[in-house]
Amino acid sequence: MDKLGHSYKNAEEWKSDALFRKVEITEQESLQRQKTANAHNHLHAVTDPDVLQDQQLYILGKMEIEEYQDYLLFKHSNPG
Repeated sequence: MDKLGHSYKNAEEWKSDALFRKVEITEQESLQRQKTANAHNHLHAVTDPDVLQDQQLYILGKMEIEEYQDYLLFKHSNPG
């Protein structure tokens, strides 16, 4: 369930909906989120393109961290 209480059939539907949301963070905040993600990815050798693409939902401000975590849990608990 997203921040507005929507339920989704699958993770792709949730992601697609999020991508059309208005960005509500500053460019500076987005750059800081990217910097933090880059450090995390380097430390943990994260290179999977799907993971990197999903991270952009948070980095670009399409989801806040709590929703992003819920999205990932949903995605990896409900394949397809």
